[in-house]
Amino acid sequence: MDINFWGSAEMAHAVLRLWCAPNVPVVPEPKHLIFTSSVAAFFPIVGYGPYTPAKGALRALADTLVQELEMYPQKVKIHVVYPGSISSPGFERENLTKPEITTIIEEGDPVQTPDVVATAAIRGLEKGQYSITVAFLGDVLRWSALGGSPRNNWIVDTFMSWIIAVVWLFALPDILGKIRKYAKKNGHPVNYRKKGNDE
Repeated sequence: MDINFWGSAEMAHAVLRLWCAPNVPVVPEPKHLIFTSSVAAFFPIVGYGPYTPAKGALRALADTLVQELEMYPQKVKIHVVYPGSISSPGFERENLTKPEITTIIEEGDPVQTPDVVATAAIRGLEKGQYSITVAFLGDVLRWSALGGSPRNNWIVDTFMSWIIAVVWLFALPDILGKIRKYAKKNGHPVNYRKKGNDE
């Protein structure tokens, strides 16, 4: 929470106090505050219990700030980038101890290079998008979790959220089925061996 939520929340508070102070002139061009969350904010995955709540809290903070900034005459746009798995030394370390069931659930998640993620994020920012995903799976998860979040495109996002609601009729039982099957095969989680402890 300190890194993934409070660092961003405190930075946003400090920046917005400066940008939206009563004596700050109102100019036509908006300022842009950009957060980086994770697709885990749209759909939690078993094994990410310590990580997902902070990323979900960051999404909720951004959604709230969009509303709060409507009260100020200064123009500030909020954007949130939601990457999935990014190839990096940290990702390689994570995979050494990641629970096996998490790896099974993540099989369809494309691992992207930092350059691919950055290029997609910049493209979304240039389009003025609020929720910026960097792969099709991220779009699917975003559409499935729109709720009261601002839309990038009211027509496309609404239509796709209807379609994804139907897709979840099949996808969620499949994911839960994999977890149950894994649990039945491997017993109580206390007995699961971490990848790094297989020696």
